[in-house]
Amino acid sequence: MNRQRMAACMVAAALAAAPAVAVAQAPEGWTVPRLADGRPDLQGVWASDSATPLQRPEELGDREFLTDEEVATLAEHASEYSAVGGDAVFGETPFRRALAALAAEPADEAQAANRPRRRSTGSYNQFWMSGRWFENRTSLIVDPPNGRMPPRTPEAEERAARQRAERTSPLPERPTLADEIVRIDPNIRCLGGGVLLSGRGYNSTYQIFQTPTQVAILKEMYHETRFIPIGGAAPSRLGPPSAVGSSRAQWEGDTLVVETTNLSRGASGSTRDVHVTERFTRVGPELLQYEYTLDDPATWTAPWTARIFMRPSPGTGVVYEFACHEGNYAIEHALRNARFLEAQQGQ
Repeated sequence: MNRQRMAACMVAAALAAAPAVAVAQAPEGWTVPRLADGRPDLQGVWASDSATPLQRPEELGDREFLTDEEVATLAEHASEYSAVGGDAVFGETPFRRALAALAAEPADEAQAANRPRRRSTGSYNQFWMSGRWFENRTSLIVDPPNGRMPPRTPEAEERAARQRAERTSPLPERPTLADEIVRIDPNIRCLGGGVLLSGRGYNSTYQIFQTPTQVAILKEMYHETRFIPIGGAAPSRLGPPSAVGSSRAQWEGDTLVVETTNLSRGASGSTRDVHVTERFTRVGPELLQYEYTLDDPATWTAPWTARIFMRPSPGTGVVYEFACHEGNYAIEHALRNARFLEAQQGQ
């Protein structure tokens, strides 16, 4: 069976599921490491560099898992995009490009060997990126079972259309400083990466510190630290909202459950009123299961849940400072360019 046909065929669920189950199974004899208070030890520097897309690609239909052969072939294709010196490939792009290449794979091996290779444009390059981990799952979303977000509400559709129009509409002929600043993306302004631990490939490590009464999570991206009390009342909406919101944690068996509200901006397209529930579970000697559920009736018709398997961060195991403001001239250059255009128009 050639690769093109293999990419389109449906594989029996039992055969496809077997390798994926092994990912989350602990080795025989392994026990959960615990702290002095008896709670699971979640500490360490963890990376979330899964290549699996958040939502299942439509071309995969209802397939929850890929075969081992397909995974190996996807990883082979993706390696063409991760060579040092090539352009940086962000997010879930390696998986989607590899999947497209797999579907278009020539049946003849000679043709495959002579297919055009990707060229670098000389922009931000792959040197700064971490390698991705390929697994058998076809989506990080585990609920709904179709691996895709629930339908958006009419209100959310209208909101998305309005935001698209605002991004693409021209500024006034002579924009004010406020007009320009409001159009600059929060990430460019170094305003924080949000609450979810879902980065991949680029500054996507997280260090967890733990005591009986509190857990702290240091995020490499933007170098944010979340301080989360364990126990006590539910998270409060009192006080000013922030990028990481207000959180409270509690133990449910060996799983640490963190609930977050009071965000200054949404997550994955939600409103600021989204309720975020995160679950941390040690499932192996080098495996941390991280789940998050987003519940926002103003955006989706139902809550949805994604699951990520984190591994110890490769390399030194140290989270180095992410210096965002230092050397960041993007805003200055944008405003300077606007003044230059104004001067030209005045001539």
